Amino acid sequence: MTQPFDYRRPAREWPVPPMDKAAGDKDTAFTWAMGRLILARIAEGETVKAITADPRMPAYCTVFRWMNVVPEFGARVAEVRAGLAESRRSYADALRALKGRRRGRGGQRERVPAAALAGLLQAVRDGASVSAAVRAPGAPSAKALYSRVRKCPGFRLAFVEACGWRGFMFGMEAERVVDEVGDMRMSIAQGTAARRALFARKGRLMPKLYREGLAAELARAGAELQPYHRDVRPPPLGPRGGPRIRPPRRSRPKPPKA
Repeated sequence: MTQPFDYRRPAREWPVPPMDKAAGDKDTAFTWAMGRLILARIAEGETVKAITADPRMPAYCTVFRWMNVVPEFGARVAEVRAGLAESRRSYADALRALKGRRRGRGGQRERVPAAALAGLLQAVRDGASVSAAVRAPGAPSAKALYSRVRKCPGFRLAFVEACGWRGFMFGMEAERVVDEVGDMRMSIAQGTAARRALFARKGRLMPKLYREGLAAELARAGAELQPYHRDVRPPPLGPRGGPRIRPPRRSRPKPPKA
């Protein structure tokens, strides 16, 4: 009598479900058994490249295609990755708070007043890029800004809120252009050029979210996605209590040509 498999073991040791890899016309080879295995391995911190290196698993391009042609799977992958990133940020914040402030090291930290940080956030809300905001007189440097984004959870939330407000203002400006075209205060050609310029600027400033339109489409359709819960393990600790950092791989030198 075979014993049932213990799914509390690491996901990389789970049995791989069968997959139709035969050539021929088919709708899709996706199955939720394979999808749940991929989600579990992503939740444990594996990359899609590492997951698809196993010959029993689908190819990298196949998984990427599944994320686009199977909306529920793509949304769950994004959800698992967001949860993994939030868990790693929380772990880094807790580890930083446990270690405390570093002392006795060379160099002097850049002291930034709260008014300068508030002015930078306001400039971002008004539509300025970060590179333009840090060039203003009295503004903190980019190094000081991202140091506080990384080390201060409260300022990180304020910075994310400012970037989100900037994106909202771009949408409001595009709606204003449409209203002016409707009121005959702007021609169609001028309105089209103005909207293209706005969306081009938004594209340069905002991060690339390839499934943003898909999430909005699912929300309009009323699709309810069940959250994929799984304990995310923190990164391993080194001998001194800090996070273990793997040394970079060294490529072998190529032999000289004859």
